Amino acid sequence: MEAEKLARDEAQKALISKNLPPEAEILKGHIEHEVGLKLGQVCPPEFKGWLTYRRLSGDLVVIRGRAFKEPSLLGMGKWRAGLDVPFGLDTATEMLRGFDVTPPQSLDHLMVNFGCGKTARVFLWYGENIAPYRLIFEEELEDADEHQEVPQSNLIQALEEGMGWVLNKPKHLTLPEFFKNQSPG
Repeated sequence: MEAEKLARDEAQKALISKNLPPEAEILKGHIEHEVGLKLGQVCPPEFKGWLTYRRLSGDLVVIRGRAFKEPSLLGMGKWRAGLDVPFGLDTATEMLRGFDVTPPQSLDHLMVNFGCGKTARVFLWYGENIAPYRLIFEEELEDADEHQEVPQSNLIQALEEGMGWVLNKPKHLTLPEFFKNQSPG
């Protein structure tokens, strides 16, 4: 609980100060590249999988999505990646128009943001329903030089684990309940 409160405070400071190292943007770009599709992008009609988008606050959201056909006069509309909800095309349209898109309560998702305390840190949060975000990964964001590297591999591993939780957790369970059911005994 204390770690989550500190992480929230640090993330809020970073949001206000906008004083993050360039490695934060590089890390967000790397995650977007690894996931592949962004909300609102043109996609194949059979797309159903993960996508990313950035909130106006700068937070990066990793969430389930699927293809939606845009309406057109000749029936030749493009397919766009939208959130995996009935109004998914609306979410893609809102993103393309520059509006902030809030993750819907019906979709568990992951959020990456950064904090400024004594050093810059990267945080990975698990979002479900209306419950507060749960901190699932935290690591110092060090300046990349020949001896140190941005924590890409650890964050990518934590993202993959979180994606597995999103896919495997029954909708009627919270994340702690899911973990309790997973543990033997």
